[in-house]
Amino acid sequence: MRLSEERISMLARQICDRLLDEELVDLEIAETEFARLIELLIATDLRIEDELDEQTTAFLLKNRPQLEEGSTAWEVEFERKKLDLSLARGYVAF
Repeated sequence: MRLSEERISMLARQICDRLLDEELVDLEIAETEFARLIELLIATDLRIEDELDEQTTAFLLKNRPQLEEGSTAWEVEFERKKLDLSLARGYVAF
């Protein structure tokens, strides 16, 4: 995962605080629980991204061995295949 648990927790707390400060949410649960839910969403999203990266890399290494990892052609094919895998899973990657 690209972010530590501490960093995820800090980001979740900042998101929670901002949403509450700007009165964009009306909580029916405790703030700490809300922040924890945001943490879980962020961590889940990062895990999905990692899985997609691994699947995409494995696909390219197996099916496009002529591509050099890190090359422009690799990056183009990587993004294309990752998008395909994302859509197949119903995941919207940004």
